Amino acid sequence: AVMVYQMDPGQAKLAEKLVILNDRAKGMLTRIYNIKKACSEQKSKPSFLSDKSLESAIKHIVKKFPIVDTRSNMSTFSNANAIKDDIIKNLSLYYYTFADLLDLKDHIMQLLTLMDACQCQLDITVNHELTASYLNLVATLVSLMWLLSRVEDRKAVLGLFNAAYDLSHGQSEPSFPRLGQMIIDYDNPLKKLQEDLGPLNRLMLSALQSLSAVYNRRNVNADTWRSYQILSLTSSPQQIIFAAQTETIACEYLSLDVMDRWIILCTLVCPTHMLGDATVSHLWAQSLHMGLSLRIFRDEVMMIHSTAQAILDNIKGLSKRANELKDIASVAIQECVCIHSSRRVFLRGSLRELTSLLKEQPGLLGPKILFVWMALSFSRDEVIWLLRHIESWPQSSKKNAVKADELVDRQLPELIHYMLELRDLVTKYSSIVHNYYLQYVTGYDAHVASELMSSLSGQMGEAEGIMMNDLLRDLSSVCSDTDLAAMRLDWFRLQAAWSMSHSSFSLGNNRKLAVIMNTSMFHLKMVDHLEETVRETSDLSIYCFYSKLMEMQWKTCIEMPIQCRYALSFARVCSHFRDSLHDLCPEEKSHIIEKSLALCNSVLDEVARATIMVVDRLAEYELRLAEQTTPSHVAANIALQMARVKLEESGGKSKGGQMADSRMAGEESVRIDRLNMNLPDKLHNNLVELCGGLSSSSSLVVSDHIFCPREYISQQLEILLFDLISRAISPPLSSVSTSPHLPPTPRRPSQLLLIVHAYVTVFQNMDSAMTIDMTRIFNRVLLQQSQPQDVRGRETITSIYTKWYLEVMLRRASNGLILYSDHMRQMISATQVLTPEVSFLPEQYTDPHELRALAVLIGPYGVKFLSERLAWHVACQIGELNKVVLDNRDVLHRARTQFDHPEEMKEVYEILCKLPKDHKNGTSAADALMQRMVIIGEIFSFRDSVCSALKDVVDKRLPYLTATFRNLKESLSKDVKECLSEMGASLGDSSFIDSALVSAVRTQNVNQQPDEHYLASCLLMIGVAVSLPRLAVAPLSSYRPLVRVALNNCHCLPSALVTVSSALFAYHSKGDSHLRMREFLAIASSSILRMCKDESKDDSIPTSILPIVLDQIVKESRLISQDELSSCFPYDLILTSYRSSYQQELGTA
Repeated sequence: AVMVYQMDPGQAKLAEKLVILNDRAKGMLTRIYNIKKACSEQKSKPSFLSDKSLESAIKHIVKKFPIVDTRSNMSTFSNANAIKDDIIKNLSLYYYTFADLLDLKDHIMQLLTLMDACQCQLDITVNHELTASYLNLVATLVSLMWLLSRVEDRKAVLGLFNAAYDLSHGQSEPSFPRLGQMIIDYDNPLKKLQEDLGPLNRLMLSALQSLSAVYNRRNVNADTWRSYQILSLTSSPQQIIFAAQTETIACEYLSLDVMDRWIILCTLVCPTHMLGDATVSHLWAQSLHMGLSLRIFRDEVMMIHSTAQAILDNIKGLSKRANELKDIASVAIQECVCIHSSRRVFLRGSLRELTSLLKEQPGLLGPKILFVWMALSFSRDEVIWLLRHIESWPQSSKKNAVKADELVDRQLPELIHYMLELRDLVTKYSSIVHNYYLQYVTGYDAHVASELMSSLSGQMGEAEGIMMNDLLRDLSSVCSDTDLAAMRLDWFRLQAAWSMSHSSFSLGNNRKLAVIMNTSMFHLKMVDHLEETVRETSDLSIYCFYSKLMEMQWKTCIEMPIQCRYALSFARVCSHFRDSLHDLCPEEKSHIIEKSLALCNSVLDEVARATIMVVDRLAEYELRLAEQTTPSHVAANIALQMARVKLEESGGKSKGGQMADSRMAGEESVRIDRLNMNLPDKLHNNLVELCGGLSSSSSLVVSDHIFCPREYISQQLEILLFDLISRAISPPLSSVSTSPHLPPTPRRPSQLLLIVHAYVTVFQNMDSAMTIDMTRIFNRVLLQQSQPQDVRGRETITSIYTKWYLEVMLRRASNGLILYSDHMRQMISATQVLTPEVSFLPEQYTDPHELRALAVLIGPYGVKFLSERLAWHVACQIGELNKVVLDNRDVLHRARTQFDHPEEMKEVYEILCKLPKDHKNGTSAADALMQRMVIIGEIFSFRDSVCSALKDVVDKRLPYLTATFRNLKESLSKDVKECLSEMGASLGDSSFIDSALVSAVRTQNVNQQPDEHYLASCLLMIGVAVSLPRLAVAPLSSYRPLVRVALNNCHCLPSALVTVSSALFAYHSKGDSHLRMREFLAIASSSILRMCKDESKDDSIPTSILPIVLDQIVKESRLISQDELSSCFPYDLILTSYRSSYQQELGTA
């Protein structure tokens, strides 16, 4: 007779112990896993294990473990004795984790023994919670011991800690003898577990036998699923609004991965009894057919065929099973990949259909929530299976063998996407599920259970009957505030009580009650346990421990146009990582959170970068289309067509063979068949897919951090636009300056504007695929291009063009290689032939069209910066002029006071024209004054052209604003108008006083006395007036009136003189600008007349340029008039000069 252990069910507390021990075992698994990972890596393992001074002690410990006699080997442990406190402190976490494991194993074995002694009847379809908890506890115990045996240096860690403890306290740590013996016993964990769990095989056998129906229904191929339409809501339209019900509702979404662990691990620890049963043996074979590895914990796996083979080979009577196992392994390698692949294909389609239907009709989540759990659980099983088999698949040299790379499912991201969509739908519409099942429990489940209970109450014990009646009473009055977890625990207790053999009421014999109560408990979970059920069925935190695989999968996904819209699913999966944490292992929390944030950030970065690459290629294509409409391209096409026509008329052939075809703009839009996609079509589709993925989630919450995918793409678009513009500024074959210190020649502004317009067009088209604030992007990028530096400190369009115009263009002009034409308002080449000194055509960079393009690119801010830089250079030139003036101060003062004495003025002029004695190649003061004033005139002439171009652009774009400004300016007095000069400069409006030059002069003359500077300014005007005749003897001083150019740019002097004088005298604010200009006119006219008188004596001195310059000074200035000019200089002489210049130019022509 079998002895039955008699115990009151209330005293046994099986339910409470199973709940507590399962949770604690999971936490212990987490701690042992972290210790294993720490000890397997050199960087994270305890530093003492690598300490050379402790090497001999550690070797002694490992060799003698678990017997470590520190007193007999003091020399060996001398170094350990010196740092014993540090060893205890740093290794205590490791040691007491193993000690806790020993304690946990004892409690688990006691509970398993108790349940066996009570002869509990386990059936997964009847007492589901009791059976599942029991099998989970057994599987976790096996996993713990297996993982323990895989911890490297476990003997060294435990032995070193105990040695330090012994050295510190004079005795071994109390738990060390049993702990050391456990380590020795479980060096071969499965063998020891067979000894421990073998006597308890009855409960495991009955539990696995009850699993047969559920497992056989779940472990089928995709064709069977498809034939039964297992996840289809539309297969039975007449049943679509009714609640999904089965007699084993809690088993319908039970994880196949979990059941495999139960079957294989229980069979490995009780092989003789389990394989002796036909039902369990069939389950074992089925499970082995479905894969090669078994998940132990996280990414720790067991190669089940080789492990089982090693066990069966050592057990007598199981040799036949060992031979069968070899055949099973061979079949599994050949077939399991295809089986699981077909399952994933089926699940992708089923989840797509289910998601679409529930999005449209979220009310179906109430009655059909079971379908959601089944779909999520099935999908999660396939994802977990794939992850662990990719890394553990054996490599084979056979040609027909399945290789590891064939396990890569390129459509896996789509499956994960629909899993996450279903999760989000359940979370979003949780109130629907909550309200539906709250009414369902109170309106149906409670009544049915009460009716059944009334017929069974006499069969139950008194305590169980009272508990059951209380449970039904609570069930009938369930509301949102009811503690439903307590009700579920009561039902768990009743399962445990009614499953004992000595119980007066057997739950197995009253299956109908078990079905009703199990279904009611499931419905209660839908009321308050919805989030936990979501995690149970669709938790993908396993990706946290397969980060390399995850990275490979998302990169593969991004590369596939048909899958790239699902790439963001991997970022959403990172929010699951937190679910892998356990309260018993708080030390890994920060690491996993940081890992989840880093991986999420990496995914978003990669997706955004891939999107940007597509945009970049589209921008290049759009630029090629834009270039086809440029005049140069059109002209080339016309020339090619004309050449072809002439060739056809002559009947000849081209020398180079067949003449190239000219491609007309717009030909790329001609389609014969829209199915034949060209490159831009493919790029656009790819862009739409990527943008669709990025816009699928407005924000991602990962470990209390919010990620915004749109911000990632916005930042990348800004960077791309910066880079595109930076690359576009310099042409591919940019002409290199002759001097390495000078910048290379940039693109023509009109070409750059065309490129920017093309890029902006692509960015604007992107808005159709994804809602992005493009206006903000354009404002940020293009406004930064109007500044001297962008946010990253790089050069902008403004700085590059400013630098080039100053250091190349204007420098060439100052050398006489480039001329400024007042008529054309642009710079022209002096030779009309490209030379090493001038490797570009200045007309292509300074004509009004180009400068208007430049004004559009850099805007008012950029023009202001350019004007300020030009003004700063002019201020430097003024400083050099003041030095010349100070060197000749007395002479100029003499000219100022005696300008009406011709002989004195002639002597002053001769003094200024003398070369300095101490400089062999020096210039005279008069030449220095003229040269620098001409340079200033070139700068201001160019500046005026730029401002005029800005004015044209602003007038076209902001006509109402400019009209308002002009009306305001005209309504103010002359003094107040000057206050608006800076505002006018931003609109391109010219002002008599150059405020930028005034500011530059003020900045450079902070340390100079105002009176001295004022006197120098007055003498500067006198010096220029006296030195004007030097223009007559300067080379290339002839004037070309048709283009209004002097061959040495001396015609720019009037602009320089008027602007500099107005700025200098406005700076001193003495209100005598008019007097100073009249003084200049008097001295200049007398100097020119004297030179003209000398010309009549000496025909070799050309003076026709001087009256023209004087006339232009008067025209430029607002302070002196033609009447004042006529009073001191004969106008006939000016007309004669113009006439002679025209005659000279026309005669040359």
